[in-house]
Amino acid sequence: MTSHQYDVIIAGGGLVGNALALALAQENIRVVVVDPLAVSAQIDAAFDGRTSAIALGSVRILKRLGVWKFLEGQASPIHDIRVCDGDAPGFVHYRDKDVGNEPFGYIIENRLLRHGLYEALAEATNIAMLTPHTVTGFKAETGSVTATLEDGTILTASLLVAADGRFSKLREQAGIDARVLSYGQTAMVCVVHHANPHHGLALERFMPEGPFAVLPLTDDAAGKHRSGIVWTERNTDAPHYLALPDAEFNAELARRMGDYWGEVVVIGKRFAYPLKLMHATQFVSARFALVGDAAHGIHPIAGQGVNLGYRDVAALTELLAEQHRLGLDLGAASLLAHYQRWRKSDSVSMTASTDLLNRLFSNSSPSLAFLRRTGLKMVEQMPPVKKFFMRHAMGLVGDLPKMMQEL
Repeated sequence: MTSHQYDVIIAGGGLVGNALALALAQENIRVVVVDPLAVSAQIDAAFDGRTSAIALGSVRILKRLGVWKFLEGQASPIHDIRVCDGDAPGFVHYRDKDVGNEPFGYIIENRLLRHGLYEALAEATNIAMLTPHTVTGFKAETGSVTATLEDGTILTASLLVAADGRFSKLREQAGIDARVLSYGQTAMVCVVHHANPHHGLALERFMPEGPFAVLPLTDDAAGKHRSGIVWTERNTDAPHYLALPDAEFNAELARRMGDYWGEVVVIGKRFAYPLKLMHATQFVSARFALVGDAAHGIHPIAGQGVNLGYRDVAALTELLAEQHRLGLDLGAASLLAHYQRWRKSDSVSMTASTDLLNRLFSNSSPSLAFLRRTGLKMVEQMPPVKKFFMRHAMGLVGDLPKMMQEL
């Protein structure tokens, strides 16, 4: 049986766990990342087909971590956001130039983001990577926490961080409950070619079945224009659309997208993900903390899922860095209580707002239709309110950790 000593153990790499490892290593904190997937599987081109909307606040984090330099040219800026209610006339149009000189954020394929994180990890020091391995159990003791891997290896540290997803086994082992709610919706995800350039426009069209989003991607190697699609349907109807021949699927896409993009053709595979809300009742226990989807899984209606995870990274890093500089215990209960206060209020607010938006817009109620269309008109006509929502989309609202503040 082999035993190893670190400052922090991160169970689960991925988009959030690997970012946390890079952030802590920059503060001279010794980290080990344990991930059940081999690196080759995580960066494979066909890994899951998903894209992420990286808000400006999260871009600042990735720049500070030395990741963004590997993503430039592969991430498509969001210059405009158009929000509309089905086929009703009128919409809210957000323009980045109304709030500064930077885009709202960027759209990037998850596999490219993973690849950029691994390139940064290859340059980093103070980080050990154990893949493919799994933390199967842990025990918090006075002054340390021990984690056991599936092969019997023992890791010891001051703190164990679970970044192992919304179905986190470690969260269960820690005795932390989670509220789980099925939306009865499926997100159908794919990438399309389209005849016209998108000019950095992201569309959010609210349909009775669920939101339909078009997300700008970079042109492919042949110069063809691309966008990512997140099409939400009821669980009962999604299999029908997923099984359509390409020509019929393209026609359905074109009907929902409108004329702006020109002719639309789906490329590659179509993926489907059932949508559920998940929020942990606590974010910490003895020498244990949750980050990313292990702490909160929200509806993709606002594209803020991974950004919440990066806010977790920035907040936890700030607290651990200060503790480390003072030579104090990185797993102290007071530090973990501070982390929970800081992050839980923000994540509860985001979870509740995305849940409310989905319930308000994903229905055919005439009274709610009147209410939401009136609300959209009011937002469009009130510049201060629009600016608040735009800054919110950029991830620049609330108690921001230092890593998210202006460079």
